[in-house]
Amino acid sequence: MVNLESLEIVLPAAIAGLMVAIHHVPLGIEVLRRGIIFIDLAIAQIAGLCVVLVQLWAHDASWAVTQVATILSALAAALFFRWIEKSAPQEQEAIIGSSFVLAAAAILLALANHPRGGEETQHILSGQILFVSWDNILAFAPIYGLGLILWFTVPAIRQGVWFFGLFAIVVTASVQLVGVYVVFASLILPALAVNRMRKSSIGLAMGLSAIAVIGGIILSTVSDLPAGPVLVFAFAAATIITRFVTRRTSSH
Repeated sequence: MVNLESLEIVLPAAIAGLMVAIHHVPLGIEVLRRGIIFIDLAIAQIAGLCVVLVQLWAHDASWAVTQVATILSALAAALFFRWIEKSAPQEQEAIIGSSFVLAAAAILLALANHPRGGEETQHILSGQILFVSWDNILAFAPIYGLGLILWFTVPAIRQGVWFFGLFAIVVTASVQLVGVYVVFASLILPALAVNRMRKSSIGLAMGLSAIAVIGGIILSTVSDLPAGPVLVFAFAAATIITRFVTRRTSSH
């Protein structure tokens, strides 16, 4: 059972998860439409690499310094991928996938001799959402709030380099809150769940994302399992159920 003590952990984790997942829905739908599925993994991994390098090279680096360095690296990657989209679209997915592998390998090399290298690697991949504090939420909330406002009020933000820039900034924040795996799952799986619907389905995608986050965090808490992998399976389950139900409904 979830008691009052557990609520002190669950509530900030749930707010952080909802903040990430809801903002990821329109971005994920756009990523799926463009056919650049692995861009989120690549940028998330590059942002994670930058976090690791800042921590290794500047042990007392402030939160602000870490964010500036990480955002700049993610923006550089986003601009590179935008250039690839224009100059070599046929090779885009291969280059994005290769960038992900290179960033992942660089993290392993950077942490090879670190006394807590395995733990740090797991943190980048799986995240530590159950350890998210209210300070973390307050620090990152303006990014998600402003991002959603721009997305729905400034259509130009969805085009070209502006999309890549917004995507990079949001994913940089998300990977620090929930890890690379949950970033990918929350971007792609809800978008995949509603991908074949004829009418606008962004609201449904946001709803199933919210259900996946709340259900996954509660299940992780009561079962004492790592939150990141549980959330990935929660998103997968919500996607499979949604696809099955909508398929059955449309066939009648």
